[in-house]
Amino acid sequence: MSKRAVLMMTFGSPEEITYEGVAEFFTNIRRGVRPEPHEIQTLYDNYVRIGGTPLQRITKEEVDLVATALGNQASVYFANKFSRPFITDTIKEMENDGIEECLCLILEPHYSYYSVMGYEKFLESGQIKFQIIKDWYREPDLLHYWADEIQKVLDQIGDDSYKVIFSAHSVPVLALDFGDPYIDQIYDNSRLIAEILGLEEEQYTNTWQSESDIGIPWIKPDVLEYLRNEREHPDHYIFVPIAFISEHIEVLFDNDVECKELCQELGVAYHRPPMPNSDPRLIKALLSTIQSHIDGDYSDYQPQLETFDELEAPSSTSQILEEENDIQMPDFVKKLIAKKGRENVKMPYLIKKMLEKKYGKKYD
Repeated sequence: MSKRAVLMMTFGSPEEITYEGVAEFFTNIRRGVRPEPHEIQTLYDNYVRIGGTPLQRITKEEVDLVATALGNQASVYFANKFSRPFITDTIKEMENDGIEECLCLILEPHYSYYSVMGYEKFLESGQIKFQIIKDWYREPDLLHYWADEIQKVLDQIGDDSYKVIFSAHSVPVLALDFGDPYIDQIYDNSRLIAEILGLEEEQYTNTWQSESDIGIPWIKPDVLEYLRNEREHPDHYIFVPIAFISEHIEVLFDNDVECKELCQELGVAYHRPPMPNSDPRLIKALLSTIQSHIDGDYSDYQPQLETFDELEAPSSTSQILEEENDIQMPDFVKKLIAKKGRENVKMPYLIKKMLEKKYGKKYD
C-alpha cells in the first residue's frame, strides 16, 4: 500500500431517515447541542419530502471512480464532517495503514472560512503530514460541465425569455468585512460559466441560499427573496447551484421544492440542470485537481492554530463584546447589545477569530 493518501471529504447526511436519525445528524452539526424539537421536526419533514438523501451513495461512487483512476499512485479514503465515517476516525484508519502523507480534497469547489475550515479543524495526526487543496472551482472540466448542461436547457427553451440564477450556500455578512475569498470565488465562477455560454449581464444573476438560523445576518439576496422582489419575470428561470456538486437536501429541497413551488406561484417555468454527481466530467476535474497538487508540499498541521469552528461559542462573550475603540463592531452587533444587553449576545466563534485575524488581538 502506498504511504501517500488522498482523503475526500463531504458534509455528511443522516444515517437513517427517522426522527432520531435526523436529530443525531443535526446535533453533530450543532457541535453536540441537540436542536429544539421543532427544528428537528422541520428538517426531518424536509428529508421525508424529498425521499431521503442520495449524498452518501453519490459521494462513494465519486470516491471509487477516483480511486480506480489513481491506482497505485495513492490510497483513497472517504470521510464526512458530521456523519460516519467521521474525519477523525478515518485519520486513525490511515495511521493504522501506515499513511505518511495525505492530500485533502474537500468536495466543495470553493474555499470559505465559514465552511471549509470546519473540515480542516479535524486534520490532526502525530504521524501524517497534510496538504489541503483550498479550492478547485476553476477546473475547466467542471466549468464546461455546467456550461454544457445549461446550454441543453437553453436549447429546450428556444426563443422564450429566461434568466440563469447562479446560487450558492450563503455565509454570514462578516465574511465581507474579513476577506473571506468565498464570495469573490462564487462571482468569479458564475462569470466564467457565463462567458463560456456567451450570456449577457442581464441574462444571469447571483443569489444565495440555505442560510442557517444562528442569530447573525447572512449574505443577500436570498434566492426566494430575489424571486419575490422581482417586478417582472421571464418565461423561464434556470437555477444553477454552483456551490454544490452532488444532489442532497440543499438542492433537492431548497431548489427543487421551495424554488420550484415559488416559480409555480409566479407562473414561471422552473429548470435545474442535473448536478455533476459521478459524471465523467466531474471525475476528470477531481483527478486534474489531485494531480496538480499531489507532488506538492506536505507538512505537520496544527488545526488548533490554523482553523476555527464556525459555530462554537466563545469562552467569554463579555470579553469579546467589550472592545476598545479601535474595534469597529458591525451595526447589527451593536443593535443586539442595545436590545438584549452585553451578556445576552452570544457571538459565534467565527466572529471572534475573524476579529483576532483582522486586529491582531488575542481573546481567551
